[in-house]
Amino acid sequence: MKNPSLLKKLFPLNHGQYSGLPILGAFMEDFAQWLQTQRYRRRSIQRVCQGARTVIHWLQRRKCIVSAAAITPEVLQAAEAHFGSQEEVCSAGRVLHRFLRERKIIPAPKPVKPSPSQAEVNCYAAHLREVRGLAETTIYGHRLYANRFLEFIGFDHKQSALPRVEHKQIEAFVRQMAQTHNRYSLLGLVLTLRSFLRFEFSRGVLRRPLHEQIDIPRIYARERLPTVLTREQVQTLLRSIDQGSLNGLRDFTMLYLIAVYGLRRSDIVALRLDDIDWRNGVLQVMQTKTRRPIALPLMDEAGDVLARYLRRARPPTERRELFLRTQAPAGRLVPSAVNVILQNRLKRGGLDFGKFGPHALRYSLAVHLLRRGVAVKSIADALGHRDCRSTAQYLRLDLDDLRTVGLPVPESAAPVPLLTGDWQAGFPRVCIQTGPRPRADKRFKSAFGQAIERFISTRRTLGRKFVTEEDDLRAWDVFLHRKKAIAMDRTVFDQWAKTLGHLNPTTQAKQLYAVHGFLAYYAREHPKCFVPDPAVFPKRSPQRLPRLVSAAEMSRLLAAATQLGNRRSHPVRSQTIQMALTLLFCCGLRAGELLRLRLQDYEASDQLLRIKDTKFNKSRLVPLSASVAQVLEHYISERRCCRIATEPESILVWSSRGPGPNDAYTLSGFTEIWKRLCMSARVVDERGRPPRIHDLRHSFAVGALQRWYEQGENVQARLPHLSTYLGHAGPAASHYYLHLTPALRSAASKRFRRAFGGSEGGML
Repeated sequence: MKNPSLLKKLFPLNHGQYSGLPILGAFMEDFAQWLQTQRYRRRSIQRVCQGARTVIHWLQRRKCIVSAAAITPEVLQAAEAHFGSQEEVCSAGRVLHRFLRERKIIPAPKPVKPSPSQAEVNCYAAHLREVRGLAETTIYGHRLYANRFLEFIGFDHKQSALPRVEHKQIEAFVRQMAQTHNRYSLLGLVLTLRSFLRFEFSRGVLRRPLHEQIDIPRIYARERLPTVLTREQVQTLLRSIDQGSLNGLRDFTMLYLIAVYGLRRSDIVALRLDDIDWRNGVLQVMQTKTRRPIALPLMDEAGDVLARYLRRARPPTERRELFLRTQAPAGRLVPSAVNVILQNRLKRGGLDFGKFGPHALRYSLAVHLLRRGVAVKSIADALGHRDCRSTAQYLRLDLDDLRTVGLPVPESAAPVPLLTGDWQAGFPRVCIQTGPRPRADKRFKSAFGQAIERFISTRRTLGRKFVTEEDDLRAWDVFLHRKKAIAMDRTVFDQWAKTLGHLNPTTQAKQLYAVHGFLAYYAREHPKCFVPDPAVFPKRSPQRLPRLVSAAEMSRLLAAATQLGNRRSHPVRSQTIQMALTLLFCCGLRAGELLRLRLQDYEASDQLLRIKDTKFNKSRLVPLSASVAQVLEHYISERRCCRIATEPESILVWSSRGPGPNDAYTLSGFTEIWKRLCMSARVVDERGRPPRIHDLRHSFAVGALQRWYEQGENVQARLPHLSTYLGHAGPAASHYYLHLTPALRSAASKRFRRAFGGSEGGML
């Protein structure tokens, strides 16, 4: 033995009580030394030995245990159950069990016959491993959800439950899991459930392809804004770590590599000594997520940090992992330990940077490189992304480049008199075909009522709002209840479709598609149900072309807004409308986004607006140009001077409809003011109609594009910034807003002639 007197050092007065223990006394010296190799501290070794002594005395009282060979894993599990209320004794018993198994003093536990659900999940896991080639960590998640589903349907008690499973049970399981899972976690669950049911259908266990009848939660690209730290905050975090201790130097080295190279937490704990190529100055990283290797340059500073850690803090061991546990039991770190290390260092350093994980350091590096002008492709290669679109999401945090997208405030124009009296008589009325709608009850009364309620509940569980669709289904339910229809066939559907004849084609198609969605859902359990063909539905009416507003016209509109009279209940009415129109024109906001903004959504330090949970559940940052930020700050200071709705949660575009700070302009009320201003400033289309408010968003996109052409910038390279500023998933979604105006055509033609040459009469 390496240290035969370790028990004497630990227990100088009563070491004989441990070496002389019955049954396992001869192994206690080896046990103490094994604990020392597992990096247990002196006091911890003493506590574990004391707890093990209590367990051994309990084993002695069981007369059937006369030697170490008689100890079985079941006996040790019984001891743990006996000392359940004494945590230290139970913990010592588990450590003793691990020691006896490692030294092969007791036999390995006998294999337990798996339960029916475990056997079924094991078969599914073998398919994922051998056929689909999934990683073990991914298979673990699939096993977990598949086992929960089998438990939900009672497979262990009745194995025929799986072949007889119905769509209702699957829906009920998804709704139950939705109570504890967000949409992102629920998406993984549904995809796993689809995969499991597809596997069972391929084996012939299921007679119907139920996996094709499960809807997935609605997840939109780039919904959530990633958390990012400034370069100064990252440096402050690293400086706050005390490198004088072994733990501190290890933690500093890990967080430094994450911040400098943008490594994932799974990659940092998987680094090995062999991954450091000192001779060639390369750090080889095998990405755990993508299973692809990347070679990163080992910079001088990074090499010095690694060398200092290896010399001073890494414990001597035969293990090849670069970073190891400093607490017992010794071994490699798990990815979740990086989160614990980061939170511990933030707490010790007294840093309040908000709630974030180690992945925020990866985001911070990407944004830092973007601001320094590094190409997106180069950043994607450094971070190990397969597709540049994965890296493009960091553009949302590149405030400096995004700020250049916003338009400046138009120049002031001469005062414009405001129309009074019957000002609406100046533009033609638009006949909107809506017609009378049957009054719907809160309860569904038709024979399909319960199915409709379940359908709506399922859609909302999967992340749909389903507001207008519910109204359409309620109106349809009223028709079915009056007709006393108990089944759905072509005749009943056609009769209902004829009642929509007074509506325009777009509204008809919307309601027909809402009912079609339910009937397709209902037909999953009732195959004889009639499902209409969407190809015969009316085609939607062509969308009205936007009437673009120029900067000069916007100047006249702002001048007309100054003539809006302030009221005693609303002393900043005209300033409110001017500020609102400025944000719409210069930032391309949607009207709904504008009217939901609150004072706390404006960050004066960075001069940006934080748009939260807007269309498609997305959030984004909208940096303001200097002139727009000045207008907004002046408006906020005016409100504070008047002492109206100054709380941070107060509505930004505040109305005086009530005494509270949450009184915002309604969309209809704001639209009426907009129409009056347009008629006063003579900003109308060819038919004399005012532009829609949403046309300002189109005007913003075209204005930004025209400015880039005039400034000679690379427009193709700037389009991702424009789509990010507008809150789109990519440039393809912004194409709808890019219209070829005469001014834009002229700017593009001039640029083309400068680049390739030409003549007045045409191209040479």
